[in-house]
This record gives sequence, structure tokens and C-alpha cells, in this order.
Amino acid sequence: MRGRLGLIATLCGLVQLCQASALAQAPAEPSERISTPAAGISLSPPPNVRPAGKGVFTQQKTGQGKFHLVLTGRHFTSREAVENYLAWRAAELTAEQGFLWFSFVEHRGKGDSVPVPKRDPNGMRYSFRLAFFRPIWRYQLASAPSVWKSWSPFSGRPFWAADANSVLRFEVSADILLQKGQIEGDNPLAFDAGAVSDYLINQVQPPE
Repeated sequence: MRGRLGLIATLCGLVQLCQASALAQAPAEPSERISTPAAGISLSPPPNVRPAGKGVFTQQKTGQGKFHLVLTGRHFTSREAVENYLAWRAAELTAEQGFLWFSFVEHRGKGDSVPVPKRDPNGMRYSFRLAFFRPIWRYQLASAPSVWKSWSPFSGRPFWAADANSVLRFEVSADILLQKGQIEGDNPLAFDAGAVSDYLINQVQPPE
């Protein structure tokens, strides 16, 4: 009798040993294999465009869906770089306000000779083509630090890049009207906010 009980006890021990070995070798559940980041580490990608410095970019609401944008800098790089950054900010503002596209408002004066862009139903779709995003410039030179000079893209005069080496400060301003609904694809002054942002996101940085 005691021999039979000993045999049963031995068999039970072997069963328990096999079960423990199987559990040790079994793969972990999928949820247990997923590693988690260490505390304080963000998985979000870094922003493509660094934040603008204090006072570099300002926006002022001037009416229903209307905004006046101003970009200020002290180190001039190029006209294209500065204007593209302002266009990107216009697109970002449009999206932040819950709108889909914006139209650029031209400010022309007496004597301006550059033709007004016309709609062309049979022409290219504009949406993110920036040839007609043309803001107004002001700048100060070291030779006359208290005097602001201005330049309009509609005046027909050459851009002032020849004075860039002696510039102390510059300002670029634009007025935009935020829009919803279908974009006016034949309008050279209409810009799709999403398309402009996607096009410029890896190309622009704020001036300094």
C-alpha cells in the first residue's frame, strides 16, 4: 500500500514539474512584449519649423475673417525665404481658425504699374502657387536708422536686395481673407491652406 502511495506522489511531482517548465518556456502575451518608453521621453517627432522669436510674427483681426499679418526681422536672407514663411503662417492661421483656404488682398497705390492678375477658367489651378502672394515691404538701413523705406511689389521698381547688407530691420505685411467651401481654383489670389502648408513645411524657418 505504501509503495502504491509513493508511486502516486512521484507521478504528481513529475506532472507539476512539467507544467512549471511549460509555463516558463511559453511566449509572453503580445501585450507583455510591447515595450513602453521611459518616463519623460516623447515619441512625437520634432517640429519641422522652429518657433518664431518674440515679436517676429504678429496677427491682428481686422474684420470678419480678415487678418493683417506682419513679419519682422533683422537678418535678411532672401525675399523668397521671408515671403514663403509669411505664406506658411497665413496657411496655418487659416486652418487654426477652422477655414479651408484664404485669399490674398492686394493693396495698390496710384502709379503702380504691375498688372492685376486675372482669373483664367481654362488656366492652371493655383491653390498653392505662390507667384501672386506678394506682401508689402518696409526696411531701415544703417545709413539712415530712423527712416523707414517702403517697397511695393506692384510698383514696378526692382526689389531692394542691393541694400540687404546694410539693413537694420525689415517688416513684411499682408492682409488675408479666410474662406470656407470650394476654393476658387481659377483665382490667382486664392490659396488652399492645407496645400500651402504641406508644400512649405520643410522649406521655411522664421527670420531672426
